[in-house]
Amino acid sequence: MAALTGLCLALSGLSANAQETAKELAAKASDELRLLTSLQVLERMTSQVNHFLVYSIEAERGGWRVMEKEIGNDYAIRSNADRAAAEVATAYNSVKKSKFATEDELKGAEAAFENVNVLIALAPQIADLILAKDFDAAAALYRETGQSAYDGANRGAQSATTTVQKRLGKTLLSIRVVK
Repeated sequence: MAALTGLCLALSGLSANAQETAKELAAKASDELRLLTSLQVLERMTSQVNHFLVYSIEAERGGWRVMEKEIGNDYAIRSNADRAAAEVATAYNSVKKSKFATEDELKGAEAAFENVNVLIALAPQIADLILAKDFDAAAALYRETGQSAYDGANRGAQSATTTVQKRLGKTLLSIRVVK
């Protein structure tokens, strides 16, 4: 039996003296899942704000709306950016408070936070250009500023998300081994 326990510990990556109880591992998994969820919110909000910026410019150029007919594309951009700002701030604060976030994950989350806020700050400028029917200027502004912010935010969030997913998988496997 001792040999089997040693084999399980070796496969789980835990040393005999560093073995955690199932409750401790479950708490760790819960915290890692909370961290993962917050990182995914950063990623989702980045995509959502970017979607409204890009498609609203093209929608106005084509004479159609990205939302309901009564709501202008400029309003869709502004309201979406306002909602995203609150969710992004909450998610980033959650990541910063996490006990399990590594330095690289914190850097990725910070890059995502800073870049999605660039997109959010860009939203009213693009909305104003859309209202002025200056679609080429709106598209140029997005290309100059928005595209690189979108890429940076996605890169930061996805990098951090991937490492947390891997660590969470190992934690869940450890729970299975301990039980």
